[in-house]
Amino acid sequence: MPDLADQARPRVALCIECPLLQHGGVEVLVRALLPGLACAMDVFLVSDDPPEGPPPSPATAALAGHFTWNPADHSRGQIDRLIAWGREQRIDLFHFHHGGTYSWNSRSWNRCAITEVSKAGFRCVSTNHGAFGFWLFVGAQRSLPYRLAAMGLCWPAKLRQVAAVEWEATVSQHDFHAVRRWFFPVRSRFRQIYHSILDETVLPDLPKKNIVLCLGTVGSRKGQPYLADAFGRIAAKHPDWRLVIAGRHASDGTPQALDAAVAKHGISDRVDILTDVSDSLARQLLAEAAVFGMPSLAEGLGLSLQEALYGRAACVGSRIGGIPDLILHEKTGLLVPAADPAALAASLDRVMGDAALREKFGRAGREHVINHGMTRDGMIERHVDLYQNR
Repeated sequence: MPDLADQARPRVALCIECPLLQHGGVEVLVRALLPGLACAMDVFLVSDDPPEGPPPSPATAALAGHFTWNPADHSRGQIDRLIAWGREQRIDLFHFHHGGTYSWNSRSWNRCAITEVSKAGFRCVSTNHGAFGFWLFVGAQRSLPYRLAAMGLCWPAKLRQVAAVEWEATVSQHDFHAVRRWFFPVRSRFRQIYHSILDETVLPDLPKKNIVLCLGTVGSRKGQPYLADAFGRIAAKHPDWRLVIAGRHASDGTPQALDAAVAKHGISDRVDILTDVSDSLARQLLAEAAVFGMPSLAEGLGLSLQEALYGRAACVGSRIGGIPDLILHEKTGLLVPAADPAALAASLDRVMGDAALREKFGRAGREHVINHGMTRDGMIERHVDLYQNR
């Protein structure tokens, strides 16, 4: 197996099942990886963008080539075209990014792109950006007999996919231990890498304001209505504080539930809901917010939470997924049960009312991020090491 360190310009294909410039965590991380990796290798993209490739951006400027992948097409023909393209472009390594555990049709025995590309002789690695549930691909609401029958078909296929890669990375310790339990026959293939888009040079140090910030897609998995409910319960006690919820709105009913929570407590004059958030505005909000709330119901890691910790915000989040990797309870912030607005309100009340506690959590949070290499440069360095079998 060739070592990428022995080649002048290794050729690596980063593969996602969505357009590169969407705002999901997978796309954001791949955009952060692209320019850094391009300093040491030729980087290609496989994505659900048109044949001419994604629109111009700082990330796409680094691309050496592009293959259009249609995630709805599970035919063998598309996989064969990808393999032929890989040979034509002399790709040395394919890095497949899973939006969830069972992406890239990994439930299929003979139609999984990752397994088939590996069988064709290419080096392959993968990253699982969210181990949200063992039964996710059949639906937890299904009957147990149905789930067991589906698992009898799909679990072996996922095992085969993991066995086909040199390693499959997870983005948090929670996910790392979860997938090692779920897919125990191939547990040795899993790695854990802290992913990050944090650039220490562009997040300014600004005076803190009495703002509770939540930054991220307003969607069912993120739980913003619970945060609005919690803030509404204590708003009268903290009249000089505001709640800012910033991020693209999903089309799943969550924005309407958020509006209802704000209306329930009559706090519309205390809440700012921002849907068009530029990178510069996001950095400003992260630097200014004294408190950051992450009320997620499921979370791979939490990129905005990572940045908020570095920005010295006192952070309050759900005790789920990768959030406890970032918020160490009573050390870098406070953890609460998911979907529990009363507990969330109590923790917010505590940090909003105690400047010394906010200062303590802010200092410890930044140190935690730095000490664990949770920066964009640290992520790129770790990927290069793993690509080169180190």
